[in-house]
Amino acid sequence: MLPERQCLSSGMQWEYLQISNSPIVNSLSEGLNIPSSLANILVQRGIQEFDEAKHFFRPDLSDLHDPFLMLNMEKAAKRVLDAGLNKEKILVYGDYDVDGTSAVSLYYLILKEWGFSFDFYIPDRYSEGYGVSFKGIEYAESIGATLIVTLDCGIKAHDPVKFAATKGIEVIVCDHHEPGESLPSAYAILDPKQIDCLYPFKELSGCGVGYKLLEAVFTLWKNQGVPENLENFSFTDYYDLIALSIACDLVPILGENRIIAHAGLLKIRENPLPGIGSIMSLATGNAKTWSISDLVFFIGPRINAAGRIRHARHAVEVLTGQAGVSALADDLNELNKVRKEHDEEISAHALELLYANPGYESRFSTVLYHPEWHKGVIGIVASRVVERHFRPTILLTKSAEGVWVGSARSIPGFDLHAALSECEHMLLQFGGHKFAAGLSVSDEMLPVFSEAFEKVCRASLEGTDLVPKLSIDYYLTLDELDNRFVRIQNQMEPFGPGNLQPVLASFVQVKEYRILQDKHIQMEVRSGKRSFNAIAFNALDKLELVKSGPIGIAYHAGFNVWRDKTEIRMVIKDICSEHQMAEDLDKFGIE
Repeated sequence: MLPERQCLSSGMQWEYLQISNSPIVNSLSEGLNIPSSLANILVQRGIQEFDEAKHFFRPDLSDLHDPFLMLNMEKAAKRVLDAGLNKEKILVYGDYDVDGTSAVSLYYLILKEWGFSFDFYIPDRYSEGYGVSFKGIEYAESIGATLIVTLDCGIKAHDPVKFAATKGIEVIVCDHHEPGESLPSAYAILDPKQIDCLYPFKELSGCGVGYKLLEAVFTLWKNQGVPENLENFSFTDYYDLIALSIACDLVPILGENRIIAHAGLLKIRENPLPGIGSIMSLATGNAKTWSISDLVFFIGPRINAAGRIRHARHAVEVLTGQAGVSALADDLNELNKVRKEHDEEISAHALELLYANPGYESRFSTVLYHPEWHKGVIGIVASRVVERHFRPTILLTKSAEGVWVGSARSIPGFDLHAALSECEHMLLQFGGHKFAAGLSVSDEMLPVFSEAFEKVCRASLEGTDLVPKLSIDYYLTLDELDNRFVRIQNQMEPFGPGNLQPVLASFVQVKEYRILQDKHIQMEVRSGKRSFNAIAFNALDKLELVKSGPIGIAYHAGFNVWRDKTEIRMVIKDICSEHQMAEDLDKFGIE
């Protein structure tokens, strides 16, 4: 079985998104011949017309945008093509996370197939840090590279790009992070978030931006006439790598991301690249059902473990299917176990420090630091702290004498990048986006920055923003939950940010229950004549509610296969009393 990810939440406010008495919902339900509940969910997600629904349920690669719509694309594509045809050495420079290593692996496999001369470079997380480094530029010079293509980094690499110019090396930046007020003096910059870029879709992953450049290069090459051995070349052979980047970088599963992720998942289920397949083989279960969340929670951590514990080149070796790939994948698995140990230890310590501060509950932010925390996992731990104490959170560790480096994670509705921008004058460096960021700060500025960040958060947030909320897509009676409902719901995949798996709510009686592993509750729930198996992970704090009688549950509904039997199973997100749910339904006008 694949590992379970969902954890039961506590202290959440339920918010119902359900639309009442809508002619649009009724029309969509009739036109698509689907339950009104699912039509309601589609309308909530901005889908109101039959044609919109058709494109949503059937993502089509023909709907991808022309790469030349991106600012500077033609200039960048011509330079890469000229370099490739003239046998110039190209250095592909990527970040050390999943997005960056997926992008480097994509270029590695495609440039190799094209016969271009290239090498790749990924900075060491500890000795070089995030982004384009001077050491990386020196490496480019040492191998005779005349062109560097950065992937998932570079949008703020002003000094390294200038340094490359002194070595006679041109730089093309492919990035998707927020640009600063000024841009590096690169040969060309591809980033759909540039203010004057008219590219229609702004939320590509770093690998996605790199892919659009390759697509443009091949288009120009085809116009000139590609070699005979490349006449049947297809990017779809590599879509599993782009899907992996989309999943693990948590970009919205909308627009082009949804189209590519859909195609990439189909390939992963049917014929994954050898490197990805080698990691998948470490899991038991049915490969045909791999989802976005499986990529995030099973493959992603193993890829990231290389850069967190050793070096991200190791991840590229696996993803590109180099010699001994099965042994390399096993090694990644072992590195991930080490990562988990660091994660658990530092999470416990961070929460201990948090709770030791008597004023922590009244603050609007969390800033924690310790000189011995492992730099490779503090981003993960920051997310853990947000789960337990719902605030914009920054964790830092000592990087060098007088310098702290860290990771920041946000809460919904709070723009982390904008908040750090207000404190930029106190920081040595920062970068990222509204949900996650990295930063560095000096010893003397750390306390000042901590209070300034708190002030920015306090000015931007209200007390109600600090209470986690669970959005309920639809209140459903168990009579409405059947195989057809789940089959149609599953056609809304791939699920992820921007298109989350629907959260349903129902009244149920608990027929029987048992405790699993001293922390999970497995139940049989029923209403009328219908009953279903359900699981609530990490839910012992809700045990008294489960024992007490009728309850309200918020849950995901999906199919579970066991011993060749397929049945509907509920994965419970939260539990409340029957009385509380009745009050909520009344408040939101739901009958």
